[in-house]
Amino acid sequence: MENNSPMILAIDQGSGSTKALAINLKGEVLAQSEVKIATSFPQPGWVEQDPEEIWQSVVTSSKEITKSHRISAVGLSVQRESVLFWDRTTGKALSKVITWQDRRASELAEKQLKNAAKVKAISGLELDPMFSALRAQWLLENENFNKSDISIGTIDSWIAFKLGAGHIVEVGSASRTQLLDIQSGNWSLELLSIFGISEAQLPRVCASDEKHTCTNMQLLGLTNEVPLSGIMGDSHAALFAHQGWKVGVFKATFGTGTSLMGPTETNPQTIAWSIDNKITRAIEANILSTGSTLVWLAELLGTTPDDLAKLALKSTEQVEIVPAFNGLGAPWWDREATAVISGLTRGSNRADLAAAALRSTAAQINDVIEDFAKSNIEINSLYADGGGARNEYLMQMLADLSGKKIRSSQLLELSAFGAAMVAALGAGLATISDIEKIELKYSDHTPAILESERQIRLKTWRKAVHQSRLKMN
Repeated sequence: MENNSPMILAIDQGSGSTKALAINLKGEVLAQSEVKIATSFPQPGWVEQDPEEIWQSVVTSSKEITKSHRISAVGLSVQRESVLFWDRTTGKALSKVITWQDRRASELAEKQLKNAAKVKAISGLELDPMFSALRAQWLLENENFNKSDISIGTIDSWIAFKLGAGHIVEVGSASRTQLLDIQSGNWSLELLSIFGISEAQLPRVCASDEKHTCTNMQLLGLTNEVPLSGIMGDSHAALFAHQGWKVGVFKATFGTGTSLMGPTETNPQTIAWSIDNKITRAIEANILSTGSTLVWLAELLGTTPDDLAKLALKSTEQVEIVPAFNGLGAPWWDREATAVISGLTRGSNRADLAAAALRSTAAQINDVIEDFAKSNIEINSLYADGGGARNEYLMQMLADLSGKKIRSSQLLELSAFGAAMVAALGAGLATISDIEKIELKYSDHTPAILESERQIRLKTWRKAVHQSRLKMN
């Protein structure tokens, strides 16, 4: 490709911040801007964000890029499962953003257990408050809305609406609401009935590479001729960046939680993307607490998440932390599991706790890999991206506990990169073969302990998980 390669504005709206990047078609990040996002916890188990703050973070970070770079297309990567309501006429937000970490709908989930098998059969997803449907149902039942004027949407819906693209949702994000039929790629009338949601309240489902002409691009410092031509959930975008359209590619994206995902047509759990009128489905496992475990412990110890790895090097005892702060996600999906610290002795210290927090991430990922193997899905190499991928200690621990080769991306902003490449496809600026020529750089980690040692470490972890899942009578 030429040096004057077209520039994509990639907006990555995540749980902790919004990032805007200028990325060319050689895969080079030429500029980056970041605006932090606040999260509030108004009641135990409630996790909210301000929709207007999210929108303003998109505007602020994007303008920082567009003031000095000529942009040809916009790609959008977003946090998934988070849901909000707004007035379809005025565009005013009617609710907070109820994030994917929020557990206020747990009681509703118990009432819906009779429908769990049907919900999973249609949507591919376990019935759980992590997904949008239960929280949207909770809002409808507990807030006093004029239901005829409600627009229900995910974060990509909200941003696209504010940009003037209409009421839309990208098919991958739509599949994470638990309201979509994973086979047809359309809203399921049966699921809508189960959760008490009207199709008229929901966005139009669109392809990942659909080219949207927006009426408010000037708010980002662009002309309205610049299209929004790529939209993806953040985890899906990271898989795409790893060239996840190829069979056998599995990746782990490290953030607040961790998503493991790879393409499959055998018992898929999510739609990864729809590109060139073809839907790609994937198997996915969601671990609820990984990065957030490190943040919690760092605050407790008065240090930083980055420094935990340095502290962990001094560990001499195997303490275990099972971070079931809001229950356990994949592969257990146990809402009643409780967080535990086990294996403490009088000699246990800060270093042992730091090692335990990092090990909890690696061990939970290994649990998922073992669960995949039960479905004859074998992972030989696991690609890694996101903040945790730059933690050498964690990557080596993951290789040791899983017995797998771990390939951590040296480009950390892989979700933004994936969204940018899809935007290039949607705008007609590149082809898949062009994207395949971009060589990402990886750091490889291979197991450095004996299988016997690995099994000893895993046995201690499994005992701790068992303690976490003991039911109190």
